[in-house]
Amino acid sequence: MTLSNGPAPIDPATGDLPTAEQLRLAALHRYAILDTAPEPQFDHLVELAARVFEMPMATVTFVDEDRQWFKARHGPLEPESPRSQSFCSVAIAQDGVMVIPDATQHAQLCSYPNVLGEPHIRSYAGAPLVAPDGQKLGTFCVMGTEPREFTPKEQELLASFADMAMAELKLRQALQDLSQMAMNDTLTGLPNRVQFRRQLTEACRRADLSGEKVVVGLLDLDQFKLINDTFGHAAGDGLLREVARRLQEATATSDLVARMSGDEFVVLFTDVRAVGDIDRLTRRLEDGFVVPFMIEGQEVFVHWSLGLSVYPDDAQELDALLSSADAAMYRVKRAGGGHSAFRQEDGRSTSQMERLSALHRAIERGELRLYFQPKVNAQSRAVVAHEALLRWVRPSGIVGPLDFIPLAESSGLILPIGRWVLREAVDVLRTGRLQEVCVNVSALELRQADYVDHLRSLLEESRVAPRQLWLELTESSLLEPRFVPVLQELKVLGVRTAMDDFGKGYSSLMSLVSLPIQMVKIDRSFIEGIGEDTPDQQRALEVVRGIVALATAYGLPTVAEGVETPEQANLLTKVGCTELQGYLFGRPEPLS
Repeated sequence: MTLSNGPAPIDPATGDLPTAEQLRLAALHRYAILDTAPEPQFDHLVELAARVFEMPMATVTFVDEDRQWFKARHGPLEPESPRSQSFCSVAIAQDGVMVIPDATQHAQLCSYPNVLGEPHIRSYAGAPLVAPDGQKLGTFCVMGTEPREFTPKEQELLASFADMAMAELKLRQALQDLSQMAMNDTLTGLPNRVQFRRQLTEACRRADLSGEKVVVGLLDLDQFKLINDTFGHAAGDGLLREVARRLQEATATSDLVARMSGDEFVVLFTDVRAVGDIDRLTRRLEDGFVVPFMIEGQEVFVHWSLGLSVYPDDAQELDALLSSADAAMYRVKRAGGGHSAFRQEDGRSTSQMERLSALHRAIERGELRLYFQPKVNAQSRAVVAHEALLRWVRPSGIVGPLDFIPLAESSGLILPIGRWVLREAVDVLRTGRLQEVCVNVSALELRQADYVDHLRSLLEESRVAPRQLWLELTESSLLEPRFVPVLQELKVLGVRTAMDDFGKGYSSLMSLVSLPIQMVKIDRSFIEGIGEDTPDQQRALEVVRGIVALATAYGLPTVAEGVETPEQANLLTKVGCTELQGYLFGRPEPLS
């Protein structure tokens, strides 16, 4: 949320300008800090201040309408107290640091309960917490049980503590804004795939307890490209916003509509007791699109293709549930539109069966290859590491990972393939051909109880330093709580981990705080088009800037993927990316 210095808004009820106190309270409430849980950054500041000033009490205090509330406190203090008994409410009414050498001698404060009784405050010094618009939100203060003077230098130091507390507050606000940005689609205002996955996870948990069904509907607009080409992208964006509105109106309050990407939406139906209820749900959606849309004065009828999958009938894993809906949706689209539930034949075709059979033999036939793409330091452009990328070289040609990795994961073949990749990467390090190698790891691999032990044995056997190996994990796998202990074990081992494709749509930005990772790789979807003079790409650059600021705040370097032009490289370097990767610096190639 941007804190504005613009003119004060008029009260719509009275037509009056707000009072100074109303403006101050509005500034305070914009930070949404009151009654929040303790946070270490504020706790550390008050503990440090108590030591520096050798005072038994220190607080970060916010002054609300009728109370003072301590965000952080050191010493024998209650979480809040009435404003009428607050030293800090007096402090914010004047300029600069307020010093009370002896409260028992102060005409106003001497009768306060916290002076006459516990904790027997005698000395006080409070520096105001000043928002960017000049409003005083509260104080950073220290208190003692003995009389005490504060020198000008000590008052200046206390003001610095207040500045640090405000810096932490502003950073906290920025993180929340970024987190909100990551949870909602900027065009339609709908939840994006990040929030959708969270809601889907929770809905499936509730269904496990209630015995009800959860239905996922993946909806793709038919002929949307034609609308864009005919009326222009601005009109297309307007249509997407109107589609979002109608979808919301056609669903119950207990349901969720989210935008996945482009013209693809997803609907989560939770009030489903039997599979037969699906027809009732789809009729509601159909009714919502009977009336044509108006685009530049013309009536346009919009049709869609909808694929549905049911939890737990069709799948019990989130990704499998979405894949089932996706498969049903594409079958419907090929048939000309409409809707259909998932069928088992959607998930397996003859070509897939042939490919699966061939994949079983790929390792023994020597058809798997590792290609390596360089990563460079953003400032010096020197190569710092290489990412190992898997390719399947068949007699008929090279098969890209997007065409066979999902098949390997669904069949379980990713486990032997993943171990082959690890061994090959470690062997490259052992021979000294490369100094650091990054390997992509599947969530299925991390679920193996012996994964860390196997990796440890592999490194010890080859005598490769663990720090030479990076493991790159997708956001979806990092989101699973079960993997946190595994990441901790890898950290202890000395193998570093990176969050791959960050921002693609799975985890919260705040997950950076809790996960034991050592690097963030920003998804290439944010990089595409950076350097073009369009509002969308300006927003993309600002999102990258925000991600970098967040990661940097937690000591995490960042890698921008998919860099293809010098202009992109320069802009990403300016916003603070640590490393760059993409065709500009080298395509994936096998080692000679």
